[in-house]
Parts: sequence; structure tokens; C-alpha cells
Amino acid sequence: AFWPRTPRSRRTIPSGRVVLRYWEKWTGPEGEAIQRVVDRYNESQDRAWVQRVPVADPMSKAMVAVGGGDPPDVLGLFSYNVAQFAEARAAMSLDEFASRPGAIDPSIYKPAVARMLSHQGRPWAGVNTCYTLALYCNRAMLASIGADPSRLPRTIDELDALAERLNERDGAGKLSRVGFLPNLPSWWPYFWPIMFGGSLYDAARDRATVASAECVRAYEWIGRCAARISPAAAGAFANSYARSFHSPEDPFISGHAAMIVQGPWLANFIRHYNPSLDYAAVPVPLSPEVPDPDQPRGMLEADVLMIPRGCPHPEESFAFLSFMQSQEIQEQLASEHCKSSPMARVSEDFMRTHANRSVAVHDAITASPRVEVLPQTRAWKPYADLMIGAFDEVWNGGDAAAIMTRVQSRAQAILDKAGELRKRREGAPA
Repeated sequence: AFWPRTPRSRRTIPSGRVVLRYWEKWTGPEGEAIQRVVDRYNESQDRAWVQRVPVADPMSKAMVAVGGGDPPDVLGLFSYNVAQFAEARAAMSLDEFASRPGAIDPSIYKPAVARMLSHQGRPWAGVNTCYTLALYCNRAMLASIGADPSRLPRTIDELDALAERLNERDGAGKLSRVGFLPNLPSWWPYFWPIMFGGSLYDAARDRATVASAECVRAYEWIGRCAARISPAAAGAFANSYARSFHSPEDPFISGHAAMIVQGPWLANFIRHYNPSLDYAAVPVPLSPEVPDPDQPRGMLEADVLMIPRGCPHPEESFAFLSFMQSQEIQEQLASEHCKSSPMARVSEDFMRTHANRSVAVHDAITASPRVEVLPQTRAWKPYADLMIGAFDEVWNGGDAAAIMTRVQSRAQAILDKAGELRKRREGAPA
């Protein structure tokens, strides 16, 4: 039950087709959306037949499969997996297909997207949707306290002032509504330095930088957010919604949180569960010290497609991956997933018909020269795990500077170990 299993297909595979096993993490509506794209590919040519196999935790299973000599043909992963697969020689670089029909020009992508798909100067992946985070605001709630719903917060100070006015408690003094909480949801504990001009990683020097002055200021702000309400009360409020996101009881959709940092897919759930909700999104507010607010900062992540080394059908796999990189296909998939497009060119129809009324905000963040991507290192996952505990410590009143100094030291040890492993691999025969 835990290993990928190909379900019985509803359609017979045409004779003479090369069958490509495509492992993909998406299920539910997102899985149905990618299946429609797969069906388009299967109908567009007569050489290969792509068989999508839903897989939980495809990264770990793929590493085992590659090591055992039985990988799938195509892998659906996350952008932070690119460095690990590249350095482990578990994937084929796309420059190995540079002379083939359908060779991919990285200029088709927005610059930051192209950066995520490469590692150490070589292209390793194709894109399979991307997303950024923005601040979503309930305009009706803002209007109810006399705030201008057409002027959403652009600075940290504006966000804090609005959040304080929007907090509500019931007769027993228990929080019944919050203006904004940075742990609602708690999915991105490493995100907040972006709002203060900070970065977690210096790629040129392979150094963790979470103890920088900007990062420390970000987590000091996290501590102040908790203290304004009380860490216990704010934590209890957030925990009460831990299993409610993307449901009718979602704190933003149900009206119990006036503002929330979320991805563009939130609009899909608003459309299903509360279509009358009057919302709008803006880039995350910034510290006053961060210059040029018209070039939005934000965090960009992507789903990617990679070809595992040793796969049975590399040529056919690349043809499918190349098909997936067209503007039309990416707009179809992004539209159904309710995300912005990763492509440099975006059609007017895509923007005009998109389910998210604030898709232009996400598009601007993706295209911004100041957008941040997750650290492109195989050490990112354990680094990110350190940030979970660090966030909780700061939330509960810990000293942000001391905590970030400790995390930076531990993260650097992980990076150094990964660097040593990389050097040994680079010195080994291919």
C-alpha cells in the first residue's frame, strides 16, 4: 500500500506505444487536472503512452528506485529536490537532450523560475506549475472597522495596526477573530525574513545567513505578534484550525481571520465554499527599511518534472517533458490549479479568465527581480526542519538573536557536510 501501484486504466493502451511511468504526488482535483494534460499528450502523438501513477513522498521512493535500477520514466517533484537529485546523479541533466527536437530554451520561463530549474549552471528540470505567497484580506471586515478596503497594507506597521483593530474576543475573553497571525497557517516558518529584506542562504559562499540582522528582526517581529495577544492564546487559536484549511471551516473563508498569508490556490476554495467573500490580495507587507516596495518581494516555489537516471525510455520521457513546457499547457494546468503562470509570456485570456481575482499580484511577485527562491542546496530540507523549532521557540518568548545564531550554526554544519559529500561525488568517476 505504501509503494507506487499503477491502477487499472480505464482505457486500453494502444498497441505499439512505449509506456512511460510518470510518478506524480498530486491527487484529488489537482491529480485530475494533470491527468487531463496527460490525456492531451497521449492523444497528440502515437509514439508513447504516459501512465500517471499517484505516489506519496515521490522523492524518497524515487531515490530507492534509482538506486535499485528500476526508476520510473518521469518524476513529479518539488523545486527544492532539484539540487539533491542533481548532486546524487539520480537525474539526467536536460542539456543531455540539447540536440533533440523540443530542446528547452530557459528564456521561456520567468527568470526566477529558470533559476529554480537549474543547479550549478546546468538545467535539470522542467516546470510543472509554480506558486508565490501573498497577503489575502477580507475587504468587508476592513470596511467594518472604518479602514479603506481599496488600500490594503503595504508595510509591516500598517499590517500590525490593522491586525490589532480587527482582533475580537467573545464574552469569556476567548479569541473569536484575529486580524492576522503569522502562524496561521504554520506551513512556512522560514518565510518571514523576506518581509525584512533578509535571506536564509548565501549561495555564492554556501553559507547559512539566518542570524543576519534582517532575519533576527523578522523573528523579533514574530515574537511581538504572539505577545500582543499572548503566545498561548494565539497558539491555541491557530491550533484550533490546524485541520480546517481548504475547507468550509478555513479561518479566512469562514471569517475568523481577516488577513492571511496564503498561496493563489486559496481562491479555488473560496469559490467552492464562500463565493460571496469579498477578498483581495497584495504582496506581503515589508519593513519600512526595505526599499522600493513597487518591486514586490516574495517567495517562489515550483513543482517540477525530472527524468531519473537509468529510466527505461529517456528519449520519450524528454519528449513528454518538453510538451509540458509549452505556454498553452502550462496555462491550462496553472489555471486549473489556480496558480500563476511560470512562463515569461502570459496570454490575456489566462489573466482575464483566471479564478483568482488577484492572480496579477502573484504574477508580479513571480516576475519580480527581488523574488526569493528556496535555498538551492541538498541540505535545504533539514535546514527547513530547524526553522520549525526555531519559530516555536521565538513564538513562546525566546530570544530571537540567540535562537537564530544557534540555528545558523547547526544549519551551517549541515551545509558543510553536504558540501563535503558533493566534493567526494565530483571527484568520483561518472
